Amino acid sequence: MNEHANIATKPKFSAIWLVPVIALIITAWMLYQHQINKGHTIFVKMQNAEGIVAGKTEVKVRNVKVGAVDSLRLQLEQNAVIARVQIDTHYDDLLTEDAKLWIVKPRIDESGISGMNTLLSGVYLELEPGQSETRSTLFTLQDEPALISPDVMGKRFSLTANQAEVLDVGSGIYFRNYKIGKIESAKFNIDGLTMEYGIFIFAPYDKLITTNAIFWVSAGVNISLSTEGIDISTGSLSKLIKGGISVDYPPNSLAAEQAPALNQYKLHESFSAALEKRFDNADFFLIEFEQSIRGLRIGAPVEYRGMRIGTVEQAPAQIERDGQPLYFQQDTTSVPVLIKIEYGRIYEQSELAKTYWQTNIEKWISNGLRASLKSGNIVTGAVYIELDFYTKAPPAQLVQSSVYPVLPSVSSGFTALSEQVTDLLNKLNDLPLSKTMTTFDGTLQEYRLLAMEMNKLISEFNKNDIAGDTKSSLGNINSTLSQLTSSLKQFEKTLTNYQQGSGMVEQLTDTLEELESLSNTLKPISKGLTEQPSMLIFNKQSPEDPEPRKK
Repeated sequence: MNEHANIATKPKFSAIWLVPVIALIITAWMLYQHQINKGHTIFVKMQNAEGIVAGKTEVKVRNVKVGAVDSLRLQLEQNAVIARVQIDTHYDDLLTEDAKLWIVKPRIDESGISGMNTLLSGVYLELEPGQSETRSTLFTLQDEPALISPDVMGKRFSLTANQAEVLDVGSGIYFRNYKIGKIESAKFNIDGLTMEYGIFIFAPYDKLITTNAIFWVSAGVNISLSTEGIDISTGSLSKLIKGGISVDYPPNSLAAEQAPALNQYKLHESFSAALEKRFDNADFFLIEFEQSIRGLRIGAPVEYRGMRIGTVEQAPAQIERDGQPLYFQQDTTSVPVLIKIEYGRIYEQSELAKTYWQTNIEKWISNGLRASLKSGNIVTGAVYIELDFYTKAPPAQLVQSSVYPVLPSVSSGFTALSEQVTDLLNKLNDLPLSKTMTTFDGTLQEYRLLAMEMNKLISEFNKNDIAGDTKSSLGNINSTLSQLTSSLKQFEKTLTNYQQGSGMVEQLTDTLEELESLSNTLKPISKGLTEQPSMLIFNKQSPEDPEPRKK
């Protein structure tokens, strides 16, 4: 009975303590569910929080909300803003370490106007997932929107520029004026002092990028002054605003094999500069000019009868001899110019052209091959170097100097014309015209005296004949004949100086021949100026083809 009484009076401690335990478990479960439903927390570092409002600014992917900005605070160093962002639970796979975030706001660029809907709703953060499988919770806000989405097909390539114009990210890539890609990144390499661009070519246009493709800056307006004249070209409106990059194949060349992704290319400042870099198989020569090289610029063409075969590398040549510049030597008055003979310009198979040149150059020089300066454009004052055969040039040979072989040259252009005129005037000045005129004057004076003596003699002979004094008349005749003989000898001596084969006649003949040659040289110029007075500024107009007329 006592045992039953003790059991009945025992307190029920288990039921009392179960209530708080169950309540604690339920609270923990609710907190867990709340945290799970709340999503994942990430932190975004940005330079400033302009337009971003905590609890209001949303995070979107393809215009679908995936989260929102929870709070904003300054970084400890107070040089940046840290935004805490809550991402919904179902989108945790988007938070890869290579994901990008940027602010969507109204923008105006070459592609048009975007983000105008944010004027009323406010800015938002656009999230672009990456390809990595590693998750991250810390991101940096991008300054500009991502240009190329990961799901866009195409290839990426890199360009390096030394002197080309700096282009903005987003500028277009054009193939024959058709847009095929964009500049995706741009940075300046401090070590190499070069601009490095990352470009993206959209599929299927990435097949156009081959191993022999050339890239150059295509500005909105391009003005060039050269020996060919003034060239002005304009591009599309987008090029005019931001510029762009053009890509194509070299002239008269077919597309080679397709280039692999991330292949590197050189970005040139212009199309002409891109073409110049193709001729790597070349030899260097010096040309020593005995005239002014004013107007000769680096990059000027070297031609053979209108066909370009090389390029001027240095004018004057920066070469030393005995520690002094080559063009300040005491034993020479010439100015050296360094040129490059590019065999790819002579013939498509550059090795064959190189062998042909090296085998025949000495023979060509012995036959009169010389270099000369020619005026390319009278407006710009640009000149170029021309190689041609001059049969009357003094003998010369290819000089193998300690630095580069030396090609012989001749004076040409206005310099040669001036030298011819000067030489002609010097020869005219050397003629003894004063002495000759003095001799003529003396001879004529003697003839006048002779004529007077003859008239006097005839008069006296007539008088004496009438008076019968013949002996006196004969004496006067003998005296007069003696004077006449002396005068004739002097006249014969004077004429001897002007006979065929004499030095005076040969000198006059040479002078007249040079004068005739100079006149023949000036005739085409005079005729051309008469027909077209502007030919010194603009190219001479060719005559139109005759049109047949009906009978």
